[in-house]
Amino acid sequence: MKGRKRARISQCMIVKNEERNIEKALSWGKGIVSEQIVVDTGSTDRTVEIAEQMGAKIYHFEWINDFAAAKNFAISKAKYEWVALLDADEYFSEEDAKKLLYYVRQLQDKPYDAILASWVHLDDEGNVTAVGTQSRVFRNVPGLRYKGRIHEHLASLNGTDFRFVDAVNELSIFHTGYGEIGHQEKVKSGRNLKIIQAELEENPDDYRMLGYLGDEYYSADNREKAEETFRKAISLMPDTEEFIDPIRTAMTFGKLLEILYANYDTSEQNIMEIYERAVRRLPQEGDFDYFVGKYFFMHENYPLAEKHLKRALGQLEKYGTSLKSMFLSGDIWKVYETLATCCFNNRNLGECINYSTVLLKSDCYRMNSLFLMLTAFLLDEMSAREGAASADAVAAFLGQNLYDFATMKDRLFVLRAAMQAGYQSLVTVMRGMFNPQELAVVDQALSKQGN
Repeated sequence: MKGRKRARISQCMIVKNEERNIEKALSWGKGIVSEQIVVDTGSTDRTVEIAEQMGAKIYHFEWINDFAAAKNFAISKAKYEWVALLDADEYFSEEDAKKLLYYVRQLQDKPYDAILASWVHLDDEGNVTAVGTQSRVFRNVPGLRYKGRIHEHLASLNGTDFRFVDAVNELSIFHTGYGEIGHQEKVKSGRNLKIIQAELEENPDDYRMLGYLGDEYYSADNREKAEETFRKAISLMPDTEEFIDPIRTAMTFGKLLEILYANYDTSEQNIMEIYERAVRRLPQEGDFDYFVGKYFFMHENYPLAEKHLKRALGQLEKYGTSLKSMFLSGDIWKVYETLATCCFNNRNLGECINYSTVLLKSDCYRMNSLFLMLTAFLLDEMSAREGAASADAVAAFLGQNLYDFATMKDRLFVLRAAMQAGYQSLVTVMRGMFNPQELAVVDQALSKQGN
């Protein structure tokens, strides 16, 4: 539009010994951002050399144990209208990087200060482990700067409201720093731990910093010390939701519940006491029911596991993932698998079939999900319940909703699942879909595999 101000992006980052990540960190912005600024805080590897080769502007900042100061220094070097300040272990996909440029252009004349994006944590194999939210893209204006020596956050310095547009369903920042390799490198450096301990020397009752200290112990696999620290943080939290940091509070309770659920000897009373305190403070958070549901599933209490996992999904559906349900969001398919198993064991066969259908629509070659679904159909048929589906009806359902029976691959996959489930009437129906030549090949292949 004529007269509209240009919307350009300065990509900024602070780094130290990031030679493993720096190329990817700079690559997503090529052709999208108008400048790339790298502030080095004392690298001893090839980080600076690689960044220079990629055309980034290099600045050096003496490390003073203050992440906000380093990031604000980087922002001070940016000359364009918007800043994208991602860490070296974070990146946008190529598609989302293009969307980002579109977003800032659309927002240039609108009253928003920042863009809230989905924050997707990946393990070393590229699997999603958790999903949160972050505001890494914001206007380059004097009133927006970072606060906090560690676990710093973007804040309005002039007292005005911080306004962001919610783009969590459109934009995703991928984060690899919590993978085993990246996280152990951070733990080994000890940089975070030193700053947290310094903060706690000044304010020993800061529940937020105690939560972050618990994170450090958790990452170092010192679960006993992590549990002790998380419990201390909880004891110092304000009593009402109005006065707490919801993200830090959810992480503290969530990680403590994870530690408790993973210990088979944890008593129901112990974990439920923490769960009830967590829900009182953050009633919209889905992660608490997620961990408690996993605890009851591990102890084969399928009715309570089903109850809590359903409640977790209900919280997620009702309140979304913006600033909440980080662990649940990263494990959503496993939750559906667990719920399908719970419903099967509770003989809620219709719901078992429904959850299995959701899983198979995401990946129709999940053998465990199809096996469970067919076993549920078989038990329903054997119960002689009025309205129970026949094998012909089950085959029709599968062909209409999940599989292409014109392909031999899909017919064979369903046949094998039916055989494993002992669903003989469906086996007969599926075998009827093969011509004699195909059937001879199938039987030969199955006999070789011991089926």
